[in-house]
Amino acid sequence: MEKTELNDEVEIDLSELFKLFKKNIKLIIILALVGIVIAVSLTTFFIDKKYASQGSILLKAEVVDGSIDSSQLSANNMMVNNYIELLQGNAIQNQVASNLNITGDEVNKALTVTNTAETQIIEISATTTNPELSKNIVEETITVFTTLVQEKLNVTNLTIVDQPEINANPVSPSMTKNILIGGIIGIVISLAYILLTYLLDTKIKSGEQAEQILGVPLLGTIPYFEQ
Repeated sequence: MEKTELNDEVEIDLSELFKLFKKNIKLIIILALVGIVIAVSLTTFFIDKKYASQGSILLKAEVVDGSIDSSQLSANNMMVNNYIELLQGNAIQNQVASNLNITGDEVNKALTVTNTAETQIIEISATTTNPELSKNIVEETITVFTTLVQEKLNVTNLTIVDQPEINANPVSPSMTKNILIGGIIGIVISLAYILLTYLLDTKIKSGEQAEQILGVPLLGTIPYFEQ
């Protein structure tokens, strides 16, 4: 019996809460729009735009009698990880920084080196707040790396597949994503405010609610007339 009464009370509360949300729909919409405006303003005027540039290097396998040398192909697969470690190491990055008159830490934070799965292609990318700098970091990294392995390791099977270019389109921040986040935050704040006012409201709004709270039957009501 107690469980039934408790469930009924929860259903009534949820129903009232839903009506309260519906009644305050204008507030919800206004705060959602405020959140969107703030998100657009922050994205446009306060968050630094970041630009990326990419380049890639291929480790070629020799063609013998019209077919690829499988032994060299296996060796190239093993060397890819070694080359990635070199590209991510301080020696190359510090040389790149010195050539570009920036710090090694700037190069390290901007540079990303990856390997396309099951290939001998090494992809090098850089992301900074300056599109030209991003391109220069990738370009200089490729130059320093290829020069090093050719002179020190006598490697001759490296080919530059993609040269880095200046990309004027920022990769971040995402205006669409931030607008969505701003709108959601505005809605959440409005719903939280409405819920809080509902929970803190101790007024008895109906005879049925009075009976539930006091546990006694309602004998009558006194109507209110505006003067």
